[in-house]
Amino acid sequence: MLSKECKLHMEEAGMTRWQHFWHAIKIAYKLEKAATRVVIHAFAPRFYKTYATDTMRNILDEHDNRKK
Repeated sequence: MLSKECKLHMEEAGMTRWQHFWHAIKIAYKLEKAATRVVIHAFAPRFYKTYATDTMRNILDEHDNRKK
């Protein structure tokens, strides 16, 4: 069911199909939450000044730590 490229990607990520699925869903949720706060920030800049940046940095840090 999964293409060779998909299987290779999951192998490189060191995850099973379902681990990768849930990992991606969690990242999507965090980004959606950040996007909502960016919209709020657009209307009221005093709120969530660094929320999106902090969220993206945390996601990238988690990604880098998984690779080590």
